[in-house]
Amino acid sequence: MKDKTILFVILFLIFISMHMQFPVFTPLAVSLGAGSFLIGVMLSTTSFVNLTGNIVAGSYIDRFGAKWFIVIPLFLLSISLFSHTFIEKSSHLFFLRVVNGFILAFLTPACMTMLASFAKSSQKQSKNMAMNTLIVTLAMTVAPLIGGFLGERFGADGAYYAISFTTAVAFILSLFFLNQPSKVRPVKKETGILAMFLYPPLLPVFLTGFAIMFAQGTLMYELPFLSVEQGVTKGTVGLMAAFMGIGTLIVLSLVFLHKLPAKFRAVVGLFMMAGALVWIMFSGSIPTKGSLILFGAASGVIMPAMMTLVTEAIEEGNRGKAFAFLSAVFSVGTISSPFIAAAVRTYISPYFVAWVVMMFVIMFIGLVLMNSQKHRKTIQS
Repeated sequence: MKDKTILFVILFLIFISMHMQFPVFTPLAVSLGAGSFLIGVMLSTTSFVNLTGNIVAGSYIDRFGAKWFIVIPLFLLSISLFSHTFIEKSSHLFFLRVVNGFILAFLTPACMTMLASFAKSSQKQSKNMAMNTLIVTLAMTVAPLIGGFLGERFGADGAYYAISFTTAVAFILSLFFLNQPSKVRPVKKETGILAMFLYPPLLPVFLTGFAIMFAQGTLMYELPFLSVEQGVTKGTVGLMAAFMGIGTLIVLSLVFLHKLPAKFRAVVGLFMMAGALVWIMFSGSIPTKGSLILFGAASGVIMPAMMTLVTEAIEEGNRGKAFAFLSAVFSVGTISSPFIAAAVRTYISPYFVAWVVMMFVIMFIGLVLMNSQKHRKTIQS
């Protein structure tokens, strides 16, 4: 319980530091001479590096344990974030974003692997993953408000001083108070990366992860441009992100959802997110509060269900690779969304593209579920 509490605090600080950058990064990049397309390339390249690191990270986390893949990346991340206060060119910002992407490639799956080791039943896994989503959502709700306030009051340098300090606190906690979990039981057969991707129970999970990150990446790319193109303040942009967090918190307060099957929750969440995208498309140039709350609520339904499906499908000794691959899938969604949004935003709404991706994934998962049901009926007959 002590280690789990410490890990939740560390996760909170990590996501606080990451999302405090949200209202600050795009205006900073623009002030350094970067255009909308270059900003999209920055975000996409960062995620591509994260994807590459995820593929490397999984096997090492399973082999050596999760703790040091939390401690060392946090130390490096605090230095990288502090370095943002010295940049003078957009190329410097681009380099630091790449470094951050590679560091986070090890940090995120290591945290998820350690968290998964704290529960031995499906219901406990679901509660742990829901608590993780709650902690992350609290951070994502508060962080943009703090980042927007610091950016307006003290500029980008002041914001990044606070961000790097927050990450340094997480590093100290992980180094001195987080214990390495007991060594997992050896697996009968080690699963490779390609086999992990083709494993049928995980394919719908990976597609779901891609869809929601594509939608979130589109939204997170578009919202900061409101401060550049529509005259909306950084604080208001941060408040818009906070509305999504409110929606997630409302859903996570419904504890009875853990009793529902994870597959059912994931599909319902996808429909909710598709509806939110339609609402945003018809809201005009500025998304409404209700559409953002619904979008956040959909995330609150999907994320715990998706993490639970991973732990149910994969034995403990291969979970490092499973979560690393899921993080890689997240990165693919994050890579493609800002790049596509930057390319099409002058011709068509990027939210429409995100909705098309979401509906394609929903249809594919529906076909998979129908085929599995027919297969069960055939076996029973």
